[in-house]
Amino acid sequence: MYKILDRKSAEVKLEIEIEKEKLKKVTDMVLEDLSKSVKIDGFRPGKAPLFMVEKEVGKDKFWAEVVDKAVPESFYEAIISEKIITVSQPQIRITQFVPGEKLIFEAVVAVLPEIKDLKYKDLKIKEQKVSVTEEDKKEALEGLLQRYSEEKAVERAAKKSDRVEVDFKGTMKGLPFDGGESKNHPVVLGSGMLVAGFEEKVEGHKKGDEFEFDVTFPKDYHAANLAGEKVHFEVKLNKVSEMIVPEPSDKWAKKVGNFESLAKLKEELEKQIKFEKELAAKRQTEEKMLGKIIETNKLEAPEILVGEEGHRMIHEAEHNLSHSGLTMEKFLEMSKKTLGDLEKEMKPEAEKRVKIGIVLGEIARAENIQIDDKEVDVEIKKMVSVAGPETSKEDLRAAYEEPKKKKELENSIIIKKTLDKLWKYNVV
Repeated sequence: MYKILDRKSAEVKLEIEIEKEKLKKVTDMVLEDLSKSVKIDGFRPGKAPLFMVEKEVGKDKFWAEVVDKAVPESFYEAIISEKIITVSQPQIRITQFVPGEKLIFEAVVAVLPEIKDLKYKDLKIKEQKVSVTEEDKKEALEGLLQRYSEEKAVERAAKKSDRVEVDFKGTMKGLPFDGGESKNHPVVLGSGMLVAGFEEKVEGHKKGDEFEFDVTFPKDYHAANLAGEKVHFEVKLNKVSEMIVPEPSDKWAKKVGNFESLAKLKEELEKQIKFEKELAAKRQTEEKMLGKIIETNKLEAPEILVGEEGHRMIHEAEHNLSHSGLTMEKFLEMSKKTLGDLEKEMKPEAEKRVKIGIVLGEIARAENIQIDDKEVDVEIKKMVSVAGPETSKEDLRAAYEEPKKKKELENSIIIKKTLDKLWKYNVV
């Protein structure tokens, strides 16, 4: 027995009651299963009475098993009866439970929001045109030259563009802080890798010098506890190396990339710059297009899905922080934020992601966009072919063949085909 308590465009809330007769069937099933796994003297496996099995496994555990089996079954019977298509696991709240007599619970579940008269064509989004400037080409070549520079240790004073290694210890108001100490820390002077003002203070010193200075951190510094604060640093300069930048020439071009000439290398650099600019421009145009579609259709995002996406984003942030040697706890401490603050900040982006996922799914259905095994296989071959030599191609292929990974790949191909279709409809 059930009733719908609330029905929004993106969520449904039900109250479901499991009556005595049905609860008895589930209880008998759990009793039989649990009594097989416990040994009770005088009874064959699966034949012990309820009170003895309760005593053996624990009353709370026994009835928790009953609830865990009864709730999903009754929930799915209710949504099938109401023809509700769900897009999330239900959030369950037990409101009344009398063991062996009655079980009442509430279930909130996300459903696909109804989009009447879905509009996704003729939005006239202007395509961004890109060009490669002489400055772009110059920067790319300089970056490549820097990458192939060689180090030569020198005894003179450090100057801009030198690579140095320093020990430093920072204190704020006399106290140390997280990330304020390092040994043999490498940095190219003038690169801006360290806080503004630090690298300039190292210039003019020689290997072995020990010196102190103050640096005021920017007001918008990512670590809130340091933003706008004056920090005192004690520094020891351990090594100064001059970076010997190679002369760009046909010979050098052949050495770094087997190009027949410097002109050919520059040509390839220009193609790469253009490709990266076009890719960035395309992504911006797609974002604008999807934003317009969401705005036009006034889409509502199910709160449950927004919460799930928010948790995924927290895990993404945690993963990214780990690459910097930070834990989420440390980051929150430094930022003077709580996890709740972070979730609140991320909610608009989580809502946007959920809406994009829903609208792309609806458009894919409306356009009857499908894929076959051949397309998936081509995509797998493509990804396996670009794997580095340290990766086993057989293991990688096997990983992509796993059902969950393959389904993710299928979804990504459908999204790509849907975006291509939307591009043709909307971008001018």
